[in-house]
Amino acid sequence: MLIYDIEILKAISGKNEERLPHIDYCEGWHDHANMGISCICAYDYVEDRYRVFAFVNHFDEFRELIAKRDIIVGFNNIGFDNKVMVHAGFDSDVLSAKSYDLLQQIWIGEGLEDHFVYPTHIGYGLDDVCKANFGVSKSGHGASAPVQWQRGEYGKVIDYCLNDIRLTKRLLDHVIAHGCIRSPKNYESVIRVRRPN
Repeated sequence: MLIYDIEILKAISGKNEERLPHIDYCEGWHDHANMGISCICAYDYVEDRYRVFAFVNHFDEFRELIAKRDIIVGFNNIGFDNKVMVHAGFDSDVLSAKSYDLLQQIWIGEGLEDHFVYPTHIGYGLDDVCKANFGVSKSGHGASAPVQWQRGEYGKVIDYCLNDIRLTKRLLDHVIAHGCIRSPKNYESVIRVRRPN
């Protein structure tokens, strides 16, 4: 298995938020075609190591790594990462065939649709789930990453992305070991989560 996460290249402005000068923007969280990818981080179970694929000229190495692994795991990867990756030239058939999405499986375990529906699907983000199960939080917010990247703060973005990989791995290992997580909605009820096959 391989865990992966991407950071997007172009910024997204929030409602009533003024755009920053000298920063390139896409047109919202659904504009997958124009987001671009700044970096991809991964954890490879086969080699037991973390990997960084920064800048577009390293993405072929990641394609080769995907080809060698049976299952690729992410958190909202089917709903987000894969859509951006397809527009960046990744093979949609390969991504579809190999992807296991932890967020999607948590929604299904809660009896919800396997795709985001407002407002029932709110409150299941990686930060929410990790707080409920491990008492730990994410190190930042993905919306800041494109601005940092465009300002040349590459280390901050890679560090943020790697931390998301670390948290996703911890969550995946927990699901593999126990088959369930604590609900981020109340920290008490149990959500059964299908393990990757």
